[in-house]
Amino acid sequence: MTFIGPLLMFLGGLGLFMYGVQTTSDGLQKFAASRMKKILGFMTKHTYLEVFFGIAATVAFQSSTATTVLVVEFVNAGMMNLAQALGMVLSSAVGTSVALQLLAFKILNIALALIFIGVVFQLTSKRWRHLGQALIGFGVIYVGMANMSAASTPLLGFPQVSALLVQLAAYPLLAMLVALVLNVLIQGSAAVLAIMMSMAAHHLLPFAAVVPLVLGAHAGGTILTLLSGLTTQKMDAKRVAIANTAYKIVGILIVFPFLPQFDRLVQWTTTDVQRQVANAYLIFALFMLVVFLPFNGWIAKALVRFLPGKKRGVPSREFAFIDEASLELPAVAIKQSLQEVTGLGERIGENMLDKLPQAFLTGTDEAANHIGRFEIDVDWYYRHITRFLTTVSQKGLADEQTEQIVNTQIIVKEFEYLGDTLMAMVQQIHKIHREGIDLKEKDWESIAPLYKKVAANFARLLEALRAWDEDKAGDVIREHPDILRLQRSIQFSALAGLPAPGPEAVGAKELEKLRYFLVDAVNLFYNVDEHVVNIAQVIMGIA
Repeated sequence: MTFIGPLLMFLGGLGLFMYGVQTTSDGLQKFAASRMKKILGFMTKHTYLEVFFGIAATVAFQSSTATTVLVVEFVNAGMMNLAQALGMVLSSAVGTSVALQLLAFKILNIALALIFIGVVFQLTSKRWRHLGQALIGFGVIYVGMANMSAASTPLLGFPQVSALLVQLAAYPLLAMLVALVLNVLIQGSAAVLAIMMSMAAHHLLPFAAVVPLVLGAHAGGTILTLLSGLTTQKMDAKRVAIANTAYKIVGILIVFPFLPQFDRLVQWTTTDVQRQVANAYLIFALFMLVVFLPFNGWIAKALVRFLPGKKRGVPSREFAFIDEASLELPAVAIKQSLQEVTGLGERIGENMLDKLPQAFLTGTDEAANHIGRFEIDVDWYYRHITRFLTTVSQKGLADEQTEQIVNTQIIVKEFEYLGDTLMAMVQQIHKIHREGIDLKEKDWESIAPLYKKVAANFARLLEALRAWDEDKAGDVIREHPDILRLQRSIQFSALAGLPAPGPEAVGAKELEKLRYFLVDAVNLFYNVDEHVVNIAQVIMGIA
């Protein structure tokens, strides 16, 4: 009897299962992308409804890790507080349990029918094609389960496999460790539990090993989230990841001394060992929810106290919103990118545009140097945000999401152009000061009205960008003709003040240089507003 055939069949089934999970998740994300914010807005206005949202999100995304990423994004966006986020994290395990309960049903024929219906949706309906993708994925999950189940019986005929199962039943800690390691390797507790359920379907998994394996799967599901959370710059991600792992560890420590009683409770629910695996996972998830949910407010305060966020001083080259973990959820990654770009615009205003008056009058002081240093930072943000968006664009995206990525790329490029324009202004200031011409207060006052109008329009743009408000973006565009008229008026006044041709009078050369500098300055201010208007047009959908 060869070992290779059953093993390949088992691994093929596992591959189909994992592919089905990913396909279902991608399809449901695209299908629900435009509805997610409305659902969340309703959920977060009602106490404890975040629990139901956490369950629904995990069932939809087929991943408690994805739900955790979503939770961190909602906290960062101010859409829910940390206590609500912890409620969603707790309920994500219940969401995984719901998916397992569905897998315990023997509905392979129905699953094959779902694949057919999904293909029909994908080929014939633009509106329902993403739902069709989800149905195909759901059907493939069952096909993968059937393959693993069929391969389990031959595998048990090998003494090495039988001996391992006996050891797992005899040593609960070993069973927990095996499940934990498998979870880390496969990167999904659902896949580990699917393996267990496939073996249990043919009574190949001793019941004594079921509960320890389930507990190990619970703990293993938090490891990757913990490692990701500890390496991120986002403090809320660290807090959520640590709380998620702590919940599981404390829960296991509470249950482990009562393992025989827990075994009997699981056996009491059903005689079907496959269903017992799903029930054991569900019971432990509900246990943690009941034990920890009432104390989430205190736990959140403790996390904030012991893990305080650092105060951001001078902007540094690190992301405030983008998190690599969010690549698992394109809708979240796109939202983070837009938040990051909006934050970049705000910092350009604070560190470049607002410091221009001081740089104008003093030339080479700290204000001008600060603008120069931050322009280098703007280039860094542009490169890294663009790279992140390119990675997101390689995921399977809905048409709406692709459009959002293109819009965000245009906006970040316009901000980069805007930074270059302000840097050109500083270079002109340096040049005029090096030539020994001091810029006086009256020189600034001659162009200050245009600067103030451009700065006000830039602030107006940031308001429109934060809310993606087309009306406010329209106000930005409508202001542009007035700025153009003012630019031409100041430009005419500066040129009109040039000395007449003839024998060079004392100071005439310096005056000529000053006038041309002022003309260049108002042109650059106008260029800044052109980039502002370009971004406003993107918001209005007319770019």
